[in-house]
Amino acid sequence: MKDKENRLLPIALSVLLPSIAIFVFTMMDMMYANRNVAAFARFYVEKITGMAAERLDVKLFDPSSKSPAYLAVFSRDGQFIYGSEKLRDAWGTLSLETTSGAREAVLNGESFTIAALPGADGANWVVGAVSWRDISDFSDRYAVFWQSLIATMALLSIIAATWLVRRVLYPIGNLESAVSSLQWGYEPLVFDMSGASPQVRQMGETLSRISLDVMAATEEHRNHVNDMVQIQEDERTKISREIHDGPLQDVTALIQRIRLAQRPDNTEEDKQGELDLAEKIAFAAVKEMRALCNFLNPPWLELGLSQALTELTERQSVQYSVKIFLGVGEEIPLSDTVTLAFFRVVQEAVTNAVKHGEAKNIWIDLSRSDEGSVTLTIQDDGHGFDTKKSNRAEFRAEGHRGLFNMEERMSLIGGSLKIISYKEEGTCIRALLP
Repeated sequence: MKDKENRLLPIALSVLLPSIAIFVFTMMDMMYANRNVAAFARFYVEKITGMAAERLDVKLFDPSSKSPAYLAVFSRDGQFIYGSEKLRDAWGTLSLETTSGAREAVLNGESFTIAALPGADGANWVVGAVSWRDISDFSDRYAVFWQSLIATMALLSIIAATWLVRRVLYPIGNLESAVSSLQWGYEPLVFDMSGASPQVRQMGETLSRISLDVMAATEEHRNHVNDMVQIQEDERTKISREIHDGPLQDVTALIQRIRLAQRPDNTEEDKQGELDLAEKIAFAAVKEMRALCNFLNPPWLELGLSQALTELTERQSVQYSVKIFLGVGEEIPLSDTVTLAFFRVVQEAVTNAVKHGEAKNIWIDLSRSDEGSVTLTIQDDGHGFDTKKSNRAEFRAEGHRGLFNMEERMSLIGGSLKIISYKEEGTCIRALLP
């Protein structure tokens, strides 16, 4: 949880820092503006007071004047002579005894920038002042505007950060935790997306679908592995049965004939007869074992696919009492792996057509396109099946693993297998190698 918060902190700061930076720079700008206003006020009041001191013009002291400055004349002993009433108490408050520059002061609760200079007649002092209330209207409006803007931006930033954390960051954190602890392929992705934004929720739903797809793919892989193991076990059982019912029985009979030939009361003629029978049995055993070897590792594969298919279909035609029509053109140069894959597909397809479809005729065609792709088509007139109503689980339950064995073989060589079948209309299997 702490690691997740550490990862979320930089993102939250990225939302708040711009507003903080604007606030800081704005405050600095306001301080700089206030300082400039104060400097301007000192400059202005010193100039206007200097002009009044030089001229001692009564018009400058007229309260109805449009000048923003307040002016007043005091005697050297601090008596108010004339001028703005706001400055009547300025002498006592500021203790103006010597010529000095402008300064800030408070008169009757109001802030002023005040300057005092001796008059041109040498008998009086001129006091000039500018009220901060007059010169700060614009500054105040400026400050209020920026303060309002900063407050609004800060509020929006807090709302945005809260929304980001609650609807984006925390849901993503929950999603990350769920994904990190998920056993892919064995369980679906489950997590809490309450309050998440639509985009995050969509991302979570996508990941959830992916987890389900991975589970399905894993289950399919396990089924394929189980099918391959089961096929191997079936082949071992078949080979064991073939050996038990064939060569093993022949060897047992051979041993029995040899024992009979060794009986002490046998005549030479009887002995020779038993040995002749033993020789015939041995030849039969050799023939059966050679046939078994040819089934496991057909030697015709070395002659190319066309010759191998010709030999295979002739043997299957006799073995299953079915008519097989083989259409192959010129020998197509293929690798040993591809040749074996096509050979096994034909072997399995013919077996299925006879065993499950009870086909009487089978048509096999091998062709190569101008683009170089190789297509193998096996068509039969058997019972067929409804591929729309059938599924892999049903086929597995019924023990029909041959189709998946063919698919797996084509997949391993980079090809594909397509099955077209309808009830009572036969089956067409098309293997394609691009």
